[in-house]
Amino acid sequence: MQDFIRLKSLLSVVLKSGLPAKGYFRVGLFLLAALIVQQSTGWQWTLLTGLQDDNTYKLTTGFGLLALILYQWRFSVKRAQGEQRKAATMMGRHKLFGALFPLFFLSHSQILGYGYLGILSLTLLLAFLTGLFNFQIVTIHKSWYRPAWISAHVGLSMALLLLMAYHVYIDYAFK
Repeated sequence: MQDFIRLKSLLSVVLKSGLPAKGYFRVGLFLLAALIVQQSTGWQWTLLTGLQDDNTYKLTTGFGLLALILYQWRFSVKRAQGEQRKAATMMGRHKLFGALFPLFFLSHSQILGYGYLGILSLTLLLAFLTGLFNFQIVTIHKSWYRPAWISAHVGLSMALLLLMAYHVYIDYAFK
């Protein structure tokens, strides 16, 4: 119980203050490497496989992923509305949840899928990678880099929303 209380207080500190930019990068890179190893070896966690066979679990984790994506979009919306101060306070959580995205994805599906699901997974991973290799990590001091980076990250995130909507439609239209 004491460990749970310590973990809870540590998480609240991280969510409020945030990790340094390199901390998010290291966490995200580690989780990406773990996902690549898991995908390339074909290893599947037996307990998670059992859970993922349950339609209620898939529905819950799917809506959880959608909620996380929509929450991540709040950051972009606040910036677009000119609420820079509010967006600045959200930046740490945006980076933290973004860095943890491979875990959320794995909780929903242990495979990348085929056809449009493969494209959905690839788009998700590319949006994750562009967020991971942001302009604080990749120090390219060219005037074109930051607008190109933000366009790629937001564009991939928009495509991800469309593909997720299509996935929800296909999943429920054919059940």
